[in-house]
Amino acid sequence: MASMAMAIGCSASLQPENISIADYRGGKECAVSLTFDDSMKEHYTIVAPELEKRGFRGTFWMCGAWMPAEAHMDTTHFTWAEAKEMSDKGHEMSNHSWSHPYLTMLSDEELAEQIRKNDEAILANIGKASTTFCFPYNAFNEKVLEKAMEGRVGARLKEFWLGGQHSPKEYLQKTVEDALASGSWIAGMTHGINYGYDCYSDPTEFTDFLDYLKSLEERIWVGTFRDVAVYTALAKDVKLTIASDGKGVSVTPSVTLDKTLYEYPLTMVVTTGGKKIKAQQDGKALEVKYDGDNAYLDFCPFAGPVTIR
Repeated sequence: MASMAMAIGCSASLQPENISIADYRGGKECAVSLTFDDSMKEHYTIVAPELEKRGFRGTFWMCGAWMPAEAHMDTTHFTWAEAKEMSDKGHEMSNHSWSHPYLTMLSDEELAEQIRKNDEAILANIGKASTTFCFPYNAFNEKVLEKAMEGRVGARLKEFWLGGQHSPKEYLQKTVEDALASGSWIAGMTHGINYGYDCYSDPTEFTDFLDYLKSLEERIWVGTFRDVAVYTALAKDVKLTIASDGKGVSVTPSVTLDKTLYEYPLTMVVTTGGKKIKAQQDGKALEVKYDGDNAYLDFCPFAGPVTIR
């Protein structure tokens, strides 16, 4: 767990070594992001609803040039209105370039245009800025990566296959088991469910995998690419100053990251030996959850001290 803390007269029951930041939100052991490329209609009609049934949210990488203004104009890609509906339900809608070229083969001006034009379309049609990026054909070099990362929190640089013909059940489960064992963040990728080169021979394989992830939700954080990227960056950046106030402790967070890009809750872990605690930040009570000797509470790293009693 990430933790950097200084203590000033801490109480005996809440020592600095007993307060830390969880590697993943909620104290989960690993993180899985489910990502879907190319603005395919099935993402709207099948994928998003199936994720929502299980309380999950996905990341959908969009190419604006492929998205029709109205559904009857193209039955293979979702519309901007449908993308906004998905976004409003909590899914991440993000940049996969404007028209899906090999970015490594473009001039500096063409590269900038592919990124800028899609960013502007996403913001105009959805009302939220794209803060992550996915490279068409997974093709990038140092120049492309540097340009794509301007004003962003992350880019998908590696992934595991979700698609049916590449991903038998045993492979998918082994990938998740390895992530649990290593405490890693992994990102799955596919395109279509019923059509496309990486579609499923049996679409129930997709929903079966979602059910498998759901069965492990006490251990795995299934989060959007943006959320996990932000959380892991914050967990590495945050510094905690811990001081006693006579009745408990005050934990003051400080971060160097840009609040406009990185505002997101962090999970504090307090080893209490099974004892109950109360916590608040900026006058508001924080929900505390317990698992064995540990208490877990989400707080804002950009706000004031967290007081623990």
